[in-house]
Amino acid sequence: MAQDIEAARAYVKQWQRTGELLDQIKWEELRAMTEEDAARIFEKLSMHPRDGWIRPEREQSSGLVEQQRLFRLLRR
Repeated sequence: MAQDIEAARAYVKQWQRTGELLDQIKWEELRAMTEEDAARIFEKLSMHPRDGWIRPEREQSSGLVEQQRLFRLLRR
């Protein structure tokens, strides 16, 4: 039992250190980012659905009508 607790503590410490390293990498990558990189990422994040990040059949509907139709079928 004591070995299990120690193993769990070691596991938690390992992930804490991993998290610190990942944060460090993230900030290094952000500092190294150019204006062009930032503009390209912003453009991808701000794409409108008609620009291709949503399935074409969903452009005309949020899917709520289809969801209600399926619920109606389940009630039968």
